[in-house]
Amino acid sequence: MKNKILIGIALFLVLFLILVRYKFKEKFEVFKVSISQCEAKKLIDFRKEKEFKIAELTNGDKAIFQRFSNQFNESEAIIEHDTTFSFLYLSDVLKYKAASVEYIECLYHKCLIDEKNESIQKVITAKEKEFELKYEEDFKIWYPRFKDKNLLKKNKITGGCNIFFSDMYVMDIDEKAWVEFEKFIILYKSEKNVVDNQNKITENQYLSSVIYVKNQLNSSVLNYFDESLSNHKSQIFSTQSEERSFNSSILGKITYNISRSSFDKEALQSLADDAFEEQWKYNSLSTGAMPYSYCFGAHNNCNSFSCSKITVRTGGGADVLVTIKDINGDVVRHSYIKGGRSFSFNVPDGEYQVFFYSGSGWNPNKFVKTTTCGTLRGGFVAGEEVTKDDYITLYSQQVTYELILQQNGNLSTQPSSKNEAF
Repeated sequence: MKNKILIGIALFLVLFLILVRYKFKEKFEVFKVSISQCEAKKLIDFRKEKEFKIAELTNGDKAIFQRFSNQFNESEAIIEHDTTFSFLYLSDVLKYKAASVEYIECLYHKCLIDEKNESIQKVITAKEKEFELKYEEDFKIWYPRFKDKNLLKKNKITGGCNIFFSDMYVMDIDEKAWVEFEKFIILYKSEKNVVDNQNKITENQYLSSVIYVKNQLNSSVLNYFDESLSNHKSQIFSTQSEERSFNSSILGKITYNISRSSFDKEALQSLADDAFEEQWKYNSLSTGAMPYSYCFGAHNNCNSFSCSKITVRTGGGADVLVTIKDINGDVVRHSYIKGGRSFSFNVPDGEYQVFFYSGSGWNPNKFVKTTTCGTLRGGFVAGEEVTKDDYITLYSQQVTYELILQQNGNLSTQPSSKNEAF
């Protein structure tokens, strides 16, 4: 008997479950139909509301009406929702879409904002053109850095309308920031122009110096000099970055760099001297040549009542350029003497000092010094040495200098310089 009762209860539960599921399915289908009807009704209500709004705008601002008509998109107003249907212990989720009338007011609000933003954009565009015309590339460089941060403000709009328009913002222009920005651009442009002009002068000095050196070189040495210049250009002509700043209470501290060029004349001269040495290392003048005749004269005659003679004999090594100064410090005689040769100077009786400028490889264009008679050019490219003797007094005498190292020699010269010797 007990088993029969249990079986009966089990059959009842099975029948109950089947009945519940059947009823749930039946009622759920009815619910789905009602939801579809609700969707259709909301869409009708939405479209009616749209027509009311269009009628309202038709009699108002034409620009807003045009924007509203152009931007209206019914699909953007459709929002998907979830709803749950329950019957006893069963439930199911149903998704449905409904047109939101809030979209219409949000779109209208967006059109008002767009209209205002467009008027602000016109002001900004006018300023951009004005500044670009006045400050050219400097404006193009700096404007992007401050445009969105300081000069053009975009305030994002939050609220219920973000569900339809997530990127809504109100534009504004900060006039004080534009004034500060212009002050900075004027300062930056002015400083850059000053340095740019200085850089051009520096570059021209560098190029002129290089051309001047090349004009003195033979074709056989030009490649040698060009290669040397290429390897050392960064040390001779370089650019350094100078950091500067502009302090503004509105824009903050603006740090910027100005590039300044520099030209190391001594470094270039060192390369030039090396090239000249390469070019003139085997060059020599003939004994008796007077390379500075345009300044010191080319005479070696004594027309005085009483004359003396100064003879210089050189060893077999370096060549020597001899200068003789009178008591007033003026160079009255000079001559080139090849190594191992001698030359005699005829001078009126008096007091003289003899200078010996020795070396190898005669460069006729080498700068020596600036004198009262002009620029003195011509000198040795290697092994330069300048020495001198004390003043000697001559009365119908002959003095001989032998520039040859020997034991117990009686000539001990003193160090001197080209500046003193010439």
